Amino acid sequence: MQFADYSLAFIFLASVVVLVASSEVGRRYCRLEHRQGREDVSTVEASILGLLALMIGFTFALSLARFEARREAVLREANAIGTTALRARMLPAPHNTQCLTLLKEYVRLRLDVTRHDPEPSE
Repeated sequence: MQFADYSLAFIFLASVVVLVASSEVGRRYCRLEHRQGREDVSTVEASILGLLALMIGFTFALSLARFEARREAVLREANAIGTTALRARMLPAPHNTQCLTLLKEYVRLRLDVTRHDPEPSE
């Protein structure tokens, strides 16, 4: 099983649990070994939260880039379909209806594919 197979919510919750547990272990270790105040632990907590914020920022940046690329691809395909339909109308009589029928069938199939949620095996 790969990292991409897990949901984002599960990864987030697992990260929070690991960070809180490691912070608690570090706090207890500090109390037992060094008998120092809370200042050292708060520094570690701040650095951990800073790293978490950095990871979340990178995650959002990557997902935004993928979203923009997908949106641009959908827009290009829609423009290509529209251009093809306009050019098909300029064909002679028997061919333009066939071409438009095929184009409508393609659009129907394309919509069916995008609405279908594929299984991981697919």
